[in-house]
Amino acid sequence: MKLFTYATSPYARKVRMALDYKGVSYEPIERCYSIDRQEDLRSVTLRAEVPTVVLDDGRTITDSTIICEYLEEVYPEPPLYPKDPYERARMRMIEELCDRSFDAVGFGFGLAVVREQEQESQAMKQAAVEELRRLLAVLERELGERNFFCDELSLADFATICYVPGAKSMGVNPQEFPHVWAWMGRMRRLPVVVADHERIKKAMAELRSLTDEFEGPDGRIHWRDSRLEWPIRHGFIDLVAREFHAGKMMFPPDAS
Repeated sequence: MKLFTYATSPYARKVRMALDYKGVSYEPIERCYSIDRQEDLRSVTLRAEVPTVVLDDGRTITDSTIICEYLEEVYPEPPLYPKDPYERARMRMIEELCDRSFDAVGFGFGLAVVREQEQESQAMKQAAVEELRRLLAVLERELGERNFFCDELSLADFATICYVPGAKSMGVNPQEFPHVWAWMGRMRRLPVVVADHERIKKAMAELRSLTDEFEGPDGRIHWRDSRLEWPIRHGFIDLVAREFHAGKMMFPPDAS
């Protein structure tokens, strides 16, 4: 099995931790087509996005949620999906909250940093921070007195650990949310999370600036669904329009 991954992609990180937790053997291939333009990724998936799994027989699976569902069915032990139907639904809702809402907030804040010269930059940062606090409050309620988001460690935890530690870079201290803070301490003791942390720390150390993480070689930024919804919902549609008309936006698979 091959895994097209990228050390700072929360979607790819989630899948890689799931693979490691289940003890599945795979070959990691670091790619980010919007930045490196390596054709091997685009040759196996139309959208040229990570994570993408290539099975030993050449068949491919894309989308982090779909990949993790496949892994749970083929490699059921140790489980990452709760047995109880409602708890399984809760797990999926928390994963979705991370994949869409947390991701969009982080993208919005990062965009404001990269476009610091734009008049909306400070207001975008403030909007992102305020929404991040609301999202963390949701996680605080979902956790309650639990050790993990479900009765046992689940995919919800691996999805969430990809986002919560990044709150500090946005000026939000996770210690403001005691249940989340205690949970983060437990997660950081897991070997697969330790390994993930080392990978992302190494990747971030190699970045010259956040712009390197956002912009491709042609200066365009990779947008999609909830990342586009976020600035429009918060009233920053003029900035979005300027990015579009200046040719600074890229939507997969238009990455050539």
